[in-house]
Amino acid sequence: MLSEHDDQIARLKRKLEREASARAAAEELLEQRSAELYEISEQLRTEALQVQHLSTAIDVSADGVAITDKDGYYTYMNPTHASMFGYAQAQECIGKPWSMMYNQDTLLRFEKDIFPLFQQNGYWRGEVTGRANDGSKVHQDLSLTALSDGGILCSTRDIGIIRRREAQREQLHEMLLDAERRDALGRMAKSVGHDFANILAIINASAQLLTDKMQADLYDILVDRIIQSCRQANELVDDLMNFDTAPEQKMCALNDLVRDVGDLNSNQFLATQGFEVLVTSEKLVCETDPTLFSRMVFNLVKNAREAIEEDGNVCLSLELNSEQTDIEPHFSPSAFIERGECNAYPAARLIVRDDGAGMSQKALDTAFIPFQSTKGTGRGLGLTTVDALLQGQPGRMQAFSRPGEGVWIVIDLPLGAALSPAPSVIDRDVHTTPKGAMVVDDDRFQADLVTGLLKEFGWDAVCFYDPLEALSVFKVAPSAFGLIITDRRMPQMSGDDLVPQLLEIQPDIPIILSSGALASPLPAGLAGTLPKPVSRETLWATLDYIGLKAPLESQD
Repeated sequence: MLSEHDDQIARLKRKLEREASARAAAEELLEQRSAELYEISEQLRTEALQVQHLSTAIDVSADGVAITDKDGYYTYMNPTHASMFGYAQAQECIGKPWSMMYNQDTLLRFEKDIFPLFQQNGYWRGEVTGRANDGSKVHQDLSLTALSDGGILCSTRDIGIIRRREAQREQLHEMLLDAERRDALGRMAKSVGHDFANILAIINASAQLLTDKMQADLYDILVDRIIQSCRQANELVDDLMNFDTAPEQKMCALNDLVRDVGDLNSNQFLATQGFEVLVTSEKLVCETDPTLFSRMVFNLVKNAREAIEEDGNVCLSLELNSEQTDIEPHFSPSAFIERGECNAYPAARLIVRDDGAGMSQKALDTAFIPFQSTKGTGRGLGLTTVDALLQGQPGRMQAFSRPGEGVWIVIDLPLGAALSPAPSVIDRDVHTTPKGAMVVDDDRFQADLVTGLLKEFGWDAVCFYDPLEALSVFKVAPSAFGLIITDRRMPQMSGDDLVPQLLEIQPDIPIILSSGALASPLPAGLAGTLPKPVSRETLWATLDYIGLKAPLESQD
């Protein structure tokens, strides 16, 4: 009996142990599952929070967002999308087709152009025009993305606002430009009016004194004043005529141009002032506008001359710059400005330097703005020729200055190919030059003046006040003339129209165009130009330049 009882107790113990072990395993599994459920619960809570944030972000997004099912009906739309199309609530659009927001032409575009690409790539983006609830147009930047259930995620942005803002910016920009133009015109009118008033005052005073017999001993001085004033007026008109002229590029040697400008300026300096011209013997050929280049150099020298004292000095130099090297003025610059870029060397380097009062950085910055003069007098057009030249070709300008030390202006222009004979200078055999000369000018005073000067030089000169009459005479006897000087602006026919007709009759006839406005483009085939007012010196220099100082009988 005892043994059977012990066995029963042993079985009960083993059963209790198994149940305890099972209970422990169950508790461990329960604890493990509980931890896993907690983690899943926290993850779901986090994801739910993210979804809530994402939903909120979509709802308050500045972009319109909408979702359609595979049949094209809206299942979701944020307030921005609804508002963009004129709906007060997004719910008004739920369950309705997306096609209600587009007109027939745009729907046809969706069918033919947009959906084929969308089905191929699963994505499309571009600009389309929608139709608002009130029928007005909605300019959209639209993005379409395919969803796995066959629906479409649509994201859109109203670019009408952007376009309106761009239009407003453009309008403001135009208003600013218009204000700048008005300001420039105002300064130009004031400056030009001031200059012309001064010039006319000198001419008027000098002319009145000439009528006074008591001032006979001042005759030469007064006449010289009138001539100089007319020259200044002519320069003023020339500056304005050339202010916005497009450059005309051609290959030309800068050496001769710089020397000519130096010669023109040499007699403008006082006896106590120094003016040095240093031009390299190497032929420096560049592609540039020779007229604009000469005007630029002339203006730079003129500005330098006006900046120096009575004992000051100006140096004009042209040299070869084999590689890109920086210039080093003899002073430490406190003001500097740079224009353009020269990325090809060797280059021709032009330097205009003076030891005048110098310029501050502010003065140097505004020196290249039209009608902004730092001298109190002048028109502020001189340095604008630098910008005009560099806008039409590669090249670099650097300006260095220090108050009390002067100004250095350095311009590098890349060299071009070898120079071919200038088309404006016609080669001719001086030994076959006829003695006759024709002067054509509707201004009788100018025509008679040039005719008289030519007669002094030994020419058998005749003048015509009507270019049509001159043309008819030349057609009959072209071989009787070895020189023609014609005005440019004439009521019957302009010099620009007359020159080609004369050259068609006799291609080798040397023709000089004389005018107070010699802006490009000039007629092709000219032998030279003669600025007005014409003087004995300028006419002689022009004839000398083209090799016709005197006709055949007077030449040595």
